[in-house]
Amino acid sequence: MAQGNVATPFLDMRSFVREESEVSELETAKPALGSPFVSVYELEGMPEFFSPEEEAYATLAQELYDQEFDEALFELMVAARGLHEEHFVANAQSVDGERALTQHFNQLIREAEAAVGSFEREFGARDVGALREGELEAFAESYAPATPVSPEFEEFLGKLVKKVAKGVKSVAKKAGKLAVKLGLGPILNKIKALVKPLLDKVLQTAIGRLPAAVRPAAQQLADRLTGRKTQPADASSTASTQATAADAAADAAPEDAATAVQEPADAGATELQQEFDQQLANLFVAADEVDMELEVARVRNDARVSAPPVFADLDQARERFIDQLHELREGEDPGPVVQNFLPAVLPALRLGVKLAGRARVVNFLSGFLSKMIAKLVDPATAPALSKAIVDAGLKLLTLEVTAQDEARAGVSAIAATVEETVRRVSNLPDYVLDNQELLEGFALEAFEQAAAANLPPVLSEAVYRERPDLLESRGARAAWVMLPLRRRKRYKKCGRTFKVRISPYMADEVESFEGPLADYLQDQLGVEDATEVEAELELFETLPGATLADIARSEAEAAGATGTPGTPAQGAAQLHPLTPKAAGLLLGEPRLGRHMPWRTHRRRIGVGQRFYRLSIPGRRMLTWPAPNGKAYVRRPGGLRVWLDVSKNEVRISVFLSEVKAQRLAVRLRRASHAGTIAASFQKYIERRLGPIVRGDRVNGQVQIIQAGLAASGDTLGAALRRLPADATAAFAARIQESLVSAFAEFAKSQAQRFIAAAEDTADGVTLTFTIAQPPGLEQLGKALLPNGQASGLADAIRAGAAPQARVDVAPGYARG
Repeated sequence: MAQGNVATPFLDMRSFVREESEVSELETAKPALGSPFVSVYELEGMPEFFSPEEEAYATLAQELYDQEFDEALFELMVAARGLHEEHFVANAQSVDGERALTQHFNQLIREAEAAVGSFEREFGARDVGALREGELEAFAESYAPATPVSPEFEEFLGKLVKKVAKGVKSVAKKAGKLAVKLGLGPILNKIKALVKPLLDKVLQTAIGRLPAAVRPAAQQLADRLTGRKTQPADASSTASTQATAADAAADAAPEDAATAVQEPADAGATELQQEFDQQLANLFVAADEVDMELEVARVRNDARVSAPPVFADLDQARERFIDQLHELREGEDPGPVVQNFLPAVLPALRLGVKLAGRARVVNFLSGFLSKMIAKLVDPATAPALSKAIVDAGLKLLTLEVTAQDEARAGVSAIAATVEETVRRVSNLPDYVLDNQELLEGFALEAFEQAAAANLPPVLSEAVYRERPDLLESRGARAAWVMLPLRRRKRYKKCGRTFKVRISPYMADEVESFEGPLADYLQDQLGVEDATEVEAELELFETLPGATLADIARSEAEAAGATGTPGTPAQGAAQLHPLTPKAAGLLLGEPRLGRHMPWRTHRRRIGVGQRFYRLSIPGRRMLTWPAPNGKAYVRRPGGLRVWLDVSKNEVRISVFLSEVKAQRLAVRLRRASHAGTIAASFQKYIERRLGPIVRGDRVNGQVQIIQAGLAASGDTLGAALRRLPADATAAFAARIQESLVSAFAEFAKSQAQRFIAAAEDTADGVTLTFTIAQPPGLEQLGKALLPNGQASGLADAIRAGAAPQARVDVAPGYARG
């Protein structure tokens, strides 16, 4: 790009190189700022081979991971956020909300400690190697809290006891490798000390307090495997940890540079569970009580680290920014206002640390954005922008729009444009941020894309004919509005509700989280197969700190909904990713969609991501009566994969929704041809297995037990995506071959087992396939490690016959 004038319909912008150099010089030192949740699972210096003790420890930490514990932690977070928001709105003071929340969770802390205490009393004096088969599981299943608790508390307590039982069982199996020298009693006693720090982190994450100096769980695993001793943190180690996290974040390259979608800065349930699992593993393998005391001291020390309310600070800074822009006088420079706003945006972005370490870039952005919005915020032109926003959807979204809201609507859209521009720039790769000329061009593109997304059509038709990319959509003509303007809501909503007709072919092509949209219509709304439906779509876009459960709860409150089944987390099942393909097929406007990063799942969504809520007049979500007497939304079908390299075994858990399970049971009762049933099963498997093995959908859907590798999550997905495409395709094909063959034989000879499971009152049916010694698994596990070699991997996978799979069936949703 030639330096000088950069063409844009918003402003004739000249180079900022000279102007910026007058303000500050490039700062090369990074500040001590970082997130504890930077993915550092695959670290330099990891040994290629591990001792039996090291490998046993690593696999123990991985085996402890449990998707249902993720769900229990997430439900706790959702409940905590709801209670905090309720008190925040009622009292207008966050401190009151935090106090009420802490008091509410004190009961859970007491009950959780009591739960571990009951486990200690039952098994503390027992020899770990002499425990009877099924004894631990039976105790965990029968455990009930001593006093009545809320459903989300009860769910967490049950999953906590099962996790402890799972840890003890894993240690018992490894008694030859992990010598539990001290017995279970002292270990279980120390586990009680880990409960409060875990729940404190759940609360802090729920309300948006992000500790900056807590070492990631992945670093703990690496320390253990490379022989570094874990010590309680002190001031110097805290500073070092912060710098390390900052370096790691600055070096991490985003997958899709310059997009509007960015990973959240806070921890998700998976990260919290992984950290807790490694704390448990440290206790189970401790050599003596001193090691155990050191681990507990480190955990408690981490829990005391100061955690600023990052998202609440951004909420307040955004409101101040809007007020200050609104109060600008004619000709007044918005520069100081923009400059004060940017520091609040960066901590709420996962990659914001990249910009925080580049004062030159931040100063450039401040001056650049000030010039870009100067004409838009001018009192002479701002009213026209506000009127366009109001006409484009503000009044359609709420009946409580005041004159002040209307006046602030325009500057609110400008604030959203500024914030999204910063987000897009923070996603840019280092080579762009470090090159002034490239930075100018990419920042201009980022601003224009943000303006197209957040501002109504404010330019002439001639400009839009020449630059159609400056409009997200010509047909929709709707604004994205942050509502309500006077209350804290961490999402934007499109000012238009779309009425669409969805054919079975469209529904089968549009992907949601667990599978095609057709599955949601059939499994959770009860729409008959091959039925065309008329539906209504509402569109949302996430701001930093948002979850789908937040959107579901806020929208239900705004609509005055009563009697909605399930929890806000389950209400999020109505929300689906608005990808360009989904927007194109459903709305005819592909540019309204945003790409769904491979890291996205329902409990962990990106910032700037878009979703639609689909409802069909006259239909409600299907529910089932749980044993506790409450009605829960029916669970969608899905697939989970365990690649257990330590056992040279693959396990596949296929959960069939209640609707699909009953349909299959009908075909089995009629003794339908096993081949035709297997063909339908093959289609179901193929659509889900390929993306999982490729690493496109990994969160909670795949787990690899291999020393030196993360059990699940972001880094695992990145590792899978590094494998050669022919190798992952070959592996998926071999596994699918075993699954379909085993299912066909099962349907022919053991149909009654499935029919009996389908007749149970539980929700759905789970089929679990176990494949021993699948070709190429050991080589695949080694290839996933840092510096692993994938040469010849595809050939190793294709070699030999497909192994037989053992099939187990259970009513309801069962662990694999």
